Formats: sequence, structure tokens, C-alpha cells
Amino acid sequence: MIINCKKIYFLILTMLYLNFMLPFSYKPTESTSNPLLKDSKEDGGIGFEDISESLGWDTNLSPRPSGDPNAIRGGTLTMLGGAEYPTTFRDIGKGSRYQINSLMSGLQYEALLGFDYENLVWEPLIATHWKISEDKLTYWFRIDPNAKWADGKDITSRDVVSYFKLLIDEGHKDPNVAMIYNELFEIPTAETKYIVKIVAKKEDWRSFRYAAGFTPMPSYYLDKVDGAGYIDKYDFAFMPGSGPYEYDYEKSKKGNEGYIVFKRRNNYWAEDYKRNKGLYNFDQIKFIFIEDENQQVVSFFNGDYDIYNVGRAQWWVERFNESKNEIANGWVQKLKVFNYLPKGPSGIVFNTQKEPWNNIKIRKAFAHLFDVEKLNKRLFFDEYVQLNTFFFGTPYANPNNPKTEFSPKKALQLLKSAGWDRIPGDQWLTNKEGKIFQFNFLISPGEERIYSTFQEDLKEIGIKMEFDQQDYNSTFSTTMKKEYEVTSQGWTGGFFPSPEGMMHSKYADKVEVTNITSMAIPEIDKLIDSYNKEWDAKKRIPIAHKIDQIAVEAYHYALGWTSPYGARMLYWNKFGVPKKGISFVGDWRSPISMWWIDPSKENQLQKAQNNETKLPKENEVIDYWKVR
Repeated sequence: MIINCKKIYFLILTMLYLNFMLPFSYKPTESTSNPLLKDSKEDGGIGFEDISESLGWDTNLSPRPSGDPNAIRGGTLTMLGGAEYPTTFRDIGKGSRYQINSLMSGLQYEALLGFDYENLVWEPLIATHWKISEDKLTYWFRIDPNAKWADGKDITSRDVVSYFKLLIDEGHKDPNVAMIYNELFEIPTAETKYIVKIVAKKEDWRSFRYAAGFTPMPSYYLDKVDGAGYIDKYDFAFMPGSGPYEYDYEKSKKGNEGYIVFKRRNNYWAEDYKRNKGLYNFDQIKFIFIEDENQQVVSFFNGDYDIYNVGRAQWWVERFNESKNEIANGWVQKLKVFNYLPKGPSGIVFNTQKEPWNNIKIRKAFAHLFDVEKLNKRLFFDEYVQLNTFFFGTPYANPNNPKTEFSPKKALQLLKSAGWDRIPGDQWLTNKEGKIFQFNFLISPGEERIYSTFQEDLKEIGIKMEFDQQDYNSTFSTTMKKEYEVTSQGWTGGFFPSPEGMMHSKYADKVEVTNITSMAIPEIDKLIDSYNKEWDAKKRIPIAHKIDQIAVEAYHYALGWTSPYGARMLYWNKFGVPKKGISFVGDWRSPISMWWIDPSKENQLQKAQNNETKLPKENEVIDYWKVR
């Protein structure tokens, strides 16, 4: 398993920096009135900026651009989009919780607001202004009158309303999403053409963040389908977007050997906005798909794609070094970037709806048999750190959580107290019915090399584990349907953790939710309710510490490892790279928005390859924020 790469839940991360850009800006005038919705300056139209402060609205007039002003536009970026061509293009509804889905959505659709995690301030995107009622239950957003869909039509408050109705429509078959949003909000109200009101049903600090993160879609498309119709009609199609790119139907190819191409729009409404300076510089972005890990490497060094996210520590140290001609010559550069990317939980997970995994003694025993330290030394070259929290890299992680030690002795004691013992002379542990302890461990291709050590340690004490290997999509689907016994899982993390979806008992009996272990702990439920009601981020910390402690001690996860950096990559030496390398909370995907092709470097690379000459080595480590 490659942590945070194989199986990713996108819900929270869709709120991270969706500030996209491209060519030509509309100049709305008072004549663009809509007879059905008011658009005077008092109603959010032209001139609203002059009176907004007196009406109690907030804005950010000086957002800090995250792009490099020296960036050059042009060229094609080719990226590895994953191991397999996606089963759907949608980022809403069943089957949409893959990294490529959120990537495709992010290129085309923008949120109402963005959030600057480095400076902890909101920034305008589709909405220029926002307002929160005194009781923190009602939010208003004023949509930028310049904002247009790719087909040239205005983005209006109605688009937000229709988008929300889709989210809560259970017909899209993602109950986690439908339940969260239905519990948090009333259906929004389009008060005027540009002002939308969103009312929260309960006091919850996440409510404004979720509302600000809405990524509306055109109502004149959405209103023609319900949830079931949406997942059918838009499985492999897109509505017009608000962002800088659009899907290129002509250049893309569907199927097992398919690829996905996005082209820059020539009519992006926010092209000239300062926040977009130096961002999204590629004319074309292409995603290819290669299942075999070794073939991914071969294809990268063949020049089939431009950036390789190095998931294996062993390869980083032993395979990608001076023995590789392309690296020795400087044609391919190595780069590790440290930042403040939060990490979610990862490790071995247990389906507590199935026996014997509903017994905490069994789960705890397995945690004591999972030798993370040995794996880190043998396979990972001490590139990682052992996890002891669900909220790594944030103040919400409980610093007093101990790391689970590898101890077969403690494991055997726990197993014996749970009714499993080994009769002298027998190979396997048995219970009082004489049944041996055996189970299936669900894995994806390439994971056997990691978990074979775990398999050996289990065999040593009398537990028979067999691998059930499926392809990547099938593994994730089986996990989300809770049809597994034991598997491995890694999740991305949130800068401000939201543990409800993964830990609250109301999701314990549901499928297609992030509570894949069916956690149902009354004390955690109560703490989550208190946590959600607390708007003060500092006051949430001690509540989160308690949640973290209880969750860790429940051993639904035998926690594994994570990387202490944001990205570890190889890239062809033709790119301009900003001083930061990636964003404050970014990862290997940041180059899509922040890097550019440097024509001079691209020319030098071609000459060096033709003449078998060397290029200068660039910094292998970027630590702009002094994290190490």
C-alpha cells in the first residue's frame, strides 16, 4: 500500500485551493438584468462593493497569490492519473471517491470561497463577499457578477441551490454525502440573482466551511435530472464548468488503454484576476493510466509522462539514484518537499461487523503483531514515521497517545483471553469448537511485499492469513461495501479534522461511507457532537484529543505509518518550479496548478539527451517553511 495514494476520500479536500484561471474577462453591465431575480447593487449587482461593508458583508481585498509571477504559460503536462481508467468521471455519487475524480472536478469547477491555510483567511472565488448571522446559523454569499460558465451564461444563486439539491438526493447512491448535507442545511434560497442564503439546521463549525466549499454546477442542466439521472447521464460527461479547463472529448480516449485530456478554455472569466497570476500554466493536461508498478516506472523513464510520485521508499533510495543514467545526467530530478500537509489515518483495518473482529481483544492483539518499526527499517529505509493518531500533522492529534509496540507475548495473552489458544504440537491457534484461526486479508497488486512480513509474524504465533488480491478499483469497492474481513486503508487528512464521517455510530450500519470499520462508540458520539458545536478552533483541540485517544484505543485500525513530508517526486528537468515547490498543504498534485514548462530548460534537456551530456542538479529537498 502506498499511503494516501491508493484509495482516497475526496470530500474535505475539495475545499482546498480551487482558484483556477484563464483567458478573457467579462464586463457585466446593468443591462444584464434577469427579470426573475433582482440584480441591483443592493441585490449584489454592479456597485455592491461600494455598500457591502455598511451592510455587514466580509471580503478579502488582498488575497495572496500562490502562483509564481515568473511562470510561463504553454505546453502539455502529462500525469499518471492512477492505476486504472476511472469507472466514472463524476465526483458525486457512487463510485466517485477516487483521486482522479476530484482532480477532474477541480480543473473545471470552482468553490464559492477558497481558504488560505498559511494565513488562515478566506479568499474570494466564485463569491466575492460573505456574511454570517450572529447566531452562526445563516450564511449569505454574493456571487461575482463577472462569473460565467464555460458556455458564457451567468453563474447565479440558482446554480448553488440546484447543486445542493443534487447533494442531498439519495438517488446518487452516496449516503454519506446525502446524510451529511441534509443534516447540516436547509435547501438554500436564491434571494437575488447574485445572493444566495444558506441556513444551517444546527450549530456546527463545519457548516460555514462546507457551504463555502460548495462547487456549483449549472442549474439549467441539473434541474433536468434527479440524483439517479445524474449518475447515469454524467458517468462520462461533464456540464459546463466555471474553471480554467474543460474536458477535450476529441483528444481523449475511453477504456482500458484510455487517457483523459483537459484543454485550457479561451474564455475563462477570472483570467485577469490577481489571485490567478502564475497558476494553471499548462495549455493541456493529460492523464494516463498504468496498472503495473514496474511498468509505471519504465513508462516514466521512457518519457511517457512528466512527474512520478514515488510511493516506495526502497525505490527512492535504491532504484532512483546515480545508477540510473537519467538521474546521473540530471535529465530527471529528484525532489522531496516538506510542508504542513496533514495526514489521515492509515494501516490495517478490521470489519467489526464480522467475527472475530467485533472483539477488541482480537483487534488489539493484531495491533501488537503489526511490526511497523521493522517494516520502516527493512522496506522503507526510515523514510516514514509510525502513526499513533488519526489527526497527524495537526494540533488536534493527541500528543499523549502511545505508539503500539510490537509484542507477540502481549498478543498471545489477549488472544488466549478471547478464547484462542494453541494446543501443544498444533500449528494453528484454535477455539473451543476446534476451529483454527484463519482469515482473508484483502490487498491490491503490489501490497503482498509489505504484508508478507505481517503474514509471517502471524504464522509464527499460529494464525493463518491468506491474501485475497483484487485490482485497485475492486479492492476499494469491496472495502466501501464492507464485504471484507481485514484490509489496509489510507485516508487523506484535513487541516481542521472532521471525525464524524469516520467515527460516528450513525454511519456504522451504512455502506459507501468512511466509517468502513463500523465504529460505534457512545462516548465518541457525544464528544463529536460537542466538537461540532464548538466554533472556537482552540477549544476544539482538547475535545479532539479525547476523541483521538478513544479511537486509537478502540483498535479499529492497527495504525501504520505516514510520511513526514508533503511530496516525494521524480520529474523531467524541463519545468519551472516555484521556491515553495508545492503549496502550504499541497502534495504531488500541486505541480498541476503551480509549475510550468520552461522553454529554455526544455530545449537544454533535448540537447543533453541528444548529445549524452549532463545537466545541473537542482535542489533535492525544498523546506521553504522550515518544517524539518
